[in-house]
Amino acid sequence: MTKRKRYLLCGHGESLPMAEDGTTSLSSVLEELAVEVCAEAVSARRRVNEEHFDFVWVSCCEGAEPINLAAACKRDSPQTAVYLVTVDRTGSVASRAQAAELDGIVSPAELGEHLLKEAARNVDGDRGDGGSAALRLAESEDARQALSVAKTLEANRAGFLLTVVSGSGGAGKSTVATLAALLGARRGLRTALLDADLQFGDLAALMGDAPSVPVEEIVRTGAVSDELREAPLVLVSAPRALERSEVVAASMGSVVDVLVASFDFVVANTGGGWDDVHLLLLERAAASLFLVDQRASSVRACRHALDLCLRCGIATGSFLLAVNRCTRHAPFTSIDVSSALDGAHVAELADGGREVEELLGAGMAQSLVEASSPLCISIEGVLDELLPLASHPASAGVQAPLARIGLAPKADAGLRGKQRKRKGRASRREGALAKDAS
Repeated sequence: MTKRKRYLLCGHGESLPMAEDGTTSLSSVLEELAVEVCAEAVSARRRVNEEHFDFVWVSCCEGAEPINLAAACKRDSPQTAVYLVTVDRTGSVASRAQAAELDGIVSPAELGEHLLKEAARNVDGDRGDGGSAALRLAESEDARQALSVAKTLEANRAGFLLTVVSGSGGAGKSTVATLAALLGARRGLRTALLDADLQFGDLAALMGDAPSVPVEEIVRTGAVSDELREAPLVLVSAPRALERSEVVAASMGSVVDVLVASFDFVVANTGGGWDDVHLLLLERAAASLFLVDQRASSVRACRHALDLCLRCGIATGSFLLAVNRCTRHAPFTSIDVSSALDGAHVAELADGGREVEELLGAGMAQSLVEASSPLCISIEGVLDELLPLASHPASAGVQAPLARIGLAPKADAGLRGKQRKRKGRASRREGALAKDAS
């Protein structure tokens, strides 16, 4: 007797529209096929890890975005056929599904029709060998176009996406993201600064008269003009109208695709409140800079946010944690924060003092970089760790494309730190000798 296939539906069963004939109900179809239903993301992942399923269909689940849950299920059980159930077949979704090595994308209607056919086969007495249980759906023209766009973007992608986040507001994300973008451009990298704080982003005020394009324009056109692509640094500003933030958020994946295909280095600033945009940017990032400030509440919020990332299946291996506004008498150092976060590696960003707030408030961020503020020097060290292949300014007229690369070995960062300390001690000895001589 042929073994019966096992199915798992991650989502609510009522989300599948079925062309019922009056005699076949959705519940009877799911019961006939012995489809297990999980409406909550954590339960779904636990079942995938506990049991063997031949097919997993991921629809709308509580606790995680469907594409993230589908990717996590595929990673947990590579031998299982995992399908994303959605009506959204844009290039962004197709690209993410392809990167996660999912077995396909189907609409709720297509899955409903497939289940009805499988139930009918069982009723007719053909339990089958499971061969027809795999979805063999003809690709629609929209799906083919979306996949073509996704492959084109993936082939052309060369940009390094750095996402700047924190567990709560006020940690200094806007300042650090702005200075990181300016320092990246100074290295000779064609840089885009994305203000993904879609409701209250104010990077346009910090950047002064830098070349910029509203994020709505990229959503509308799906491209960056040739003139802006050749600029050393371009600001992609937040929506001009607050009520447009939700519309832009739904297309943020496509915006990221365009930017990483158009620039060498993309820095994404985020808002204080966590949402799907945060998770998307963290999932897409080549590296993420997680800021903690000098408040105890900031450390607690960091733990909450990191726990959320783990529950959503977002790998934290590319995260670099940094404690901001470090001074000699600061309440927290990197050692304190590392201890609170179970020994995680934590960098330090120096407090730039009143000069940072004054120059940024006047839209003179470039002046802050040129003045070699202690904060800028700290961020430069972070970029040395994150961008090991572009740690020095490019030669004049040379724009070396930056491939997607991982974090630099921590040993190299430690060596650079020791070298800087030795230089500092040597300078102090020379100063003391000169004073004695005089």
